[in-house]
Amino acid sequence: MRRTRSETVGRAVRTAIRNPGRSTLTMLGLAIGVGAFIAMVSFGTGARTSVMQQFEILGPRVVYIWTNMNRRTFGGSPKPLTDADVEALSRDAMTIERVVPRITELQDVKSAQATYATPVTGTTPGFVEVREWPMLTGGMFDETDVRQRAKVAVIGTTVARQLFAGADPVGRTITIGANLPCRVIGVLISKGEQTTGEDMDEIVLIPATTYEAFLGMPIGYHELILQVRDIGLLEAGMLEAVPIMRRSHRLSENDPDDFRMASPAQAARVAKFVSSILTGLLMGIAAVSLLVGGIGVMNIQLVSVAERTQEIGIRSAIGASPRQILVQFLSEAVVLSFTGSIVGVLLGWLTSILVAQAMGWSGGLSWLTMLGGAAFGTSVGVAFGYLPARRAAQLEPIEALRHE
Repeated sequence: MRRTRSETVGRAVRTAIRNPGRSTLTMLGLAIGVGAFIAMVSFGTGARTSVMQQFEILGPRVVYIWTNMNRRTFGGSPKPLTDADVEALSRDAMTIERVVPRITELQDVKSAQATYATPVTGTTPGFVEVREWPMLTGGMFDETDVRQRAKVAVIGTTVARQLFAGADPVGRTITIGANLPCRVIGVLISKGEQTTGEDMDEIVLIPATTYEAFLGMPIGYHELILQVRDIGLLEAGMLEAVPIMRRSHRLSENDPDDFRMASPAQAARVAKFVSSILTGLLMGIAAVSLLVGGIGVMNIQLVSVAERTQEIGIRSAIGASPRQILVQFLSEAVVLSFTGSIVGVLLGWLTSILVAQAMGWSGGLSWLTMLGGAAFGTSVGVAFGYLPARRAAQLEPIEALRHE
């Protein structure tokens, strides 16, 4: 039996080699379909991973609170975000681990060598923790610096490069605005660009008290960043923060919220859902091209049956059963489909790598995905090759021998 099977496969391979043009066309259709399928899976996975990484940069378990400027629509003015809100949330919330205020304005920052306009942020030491932003060199200012309104700064790598041209900035002095000299005590590790194109490394951090004393803070903080104790407490933390903020702002029962609240994790879930839908659509389109390749297999196999009708008649006359003829033609379909699918996997893998490099996302494909694509392509080719094989098996020997 093993020898019979090897002979059948060997005959199928020799038949494919004897007809290189027809075999190439058969394999090409499946190769394009499988390659498109593999590439679409890679594109969807890479894009989804890239989007998720951008949201993770903002912090995996954080909630942002902003002043709701639409509050004026309902009468009255929204209250600014202040230290009183920070204290209330830190004191009363059970699910919130850390509350970090932030105010940011574009300022001219000067060193002895250069001047650079960049966002300057007044905040507290917990900022780098809620954003999970480690230090490249030096360290972050502490609560003592906040209490003493210390003139210290932590800068991003872009600011360091622009102001110090590759030299170590730690210990150097920069001037923020017109007259705020600050000693650089640390440099943040590079985080690159967001999907919006914003360079996250264009940043200068100083204590919030220093910012208020020397740069002014007439409208309060721009936002409050809440870090919940666990990612599973995100929704509970948001629900818990609402009544605390309403009490802090002394809102009556009928007053609308004068603040807005959102979490990157919520947006990430929506983005992941939309990305999954788009990936499914891309895979569906690729599957259609794979089916077109299968139809090509069927058509070319039908031509092969028509060309080899006399050969089929001779084999039947010397004792070949319909099942043996069916197996022979199916073997040819398997050889062509499998070869075309392997070529398609290689094409899809190469395309995914090139596109990933161009787009700057992860282009890795799992072995399971590639094996699945090859198996799917082979199955499609065999399924569409069954009809021609069945037609060959059902030919009457006498009629086949008479065929010219």
